[in-house]
Amino acid sequence: MRNLIAAIAAMSCVAIASLAWPQGILKRLEENRLDPLLSNRNFLASLEKLDGFVRVTEKPFLMHAPSATQCVINTHVDVHGDRFCDVYISKDGEAAIRAGTAEYPVGTLVIKSKYPDEERSKTELYTVMRKMPKGYWPEHGDWEFSVLDSEKKHVLARGRVESCADCHDAYSASGYLTRTYLLEKVKDEQ
Repeated sequence: MRNLIAAIAAMSCVAIASLAWPQGILKRLEENRLDPLLSNRNFLASLEKLDGFVRVTEKPFLMHAPSATQCVINTHVDVHGDRFCDVYISKDGEAAIRAGTAEYPVGTLVIKSKYPDEERSKTELYTVMRKMPKGYWPEHGDWEFSVLDSEKKHVLARGRVESCADCHDAYSASGYLTRTYLLEKVKDEQ
């Protein structure tokens, strides 16, 4: 009798656990549906062409070596020396970056392409910031950070990337974006 009760109890636990498992899968599928950029494949595809983006730098700006080296994660890129960068932002974030506001719409994407020279002879890598829903990473402005290879084919790092956050924290007043490359143009417009 004891064995029968133990067997029934064990089967009940297994049955209850198996009901919870599909719920977890369903929840992940629902999150993917709500956030199509959750998968790296969709994320890379969304960045393949920069059609929905605005370049906010007139010419590549100089990024000095100490800052530029923080962006290099698991790559073959030479980490020594200064780099030049162009910055692109998705159209939904353009007004915020030009105004210098700390409030960017959820889903805003900021892409920085990095070159060894001002002539843009070759792209060495891309860094991406993506504004996430409130609560994602509040101590760093709820930004997701990513580092992509030179062809935007591989995600080298993505998520709560500390080296990215460490640098961008200094710019919390302007929404965690440096904006130094915009100063002259913004001053002229105002």
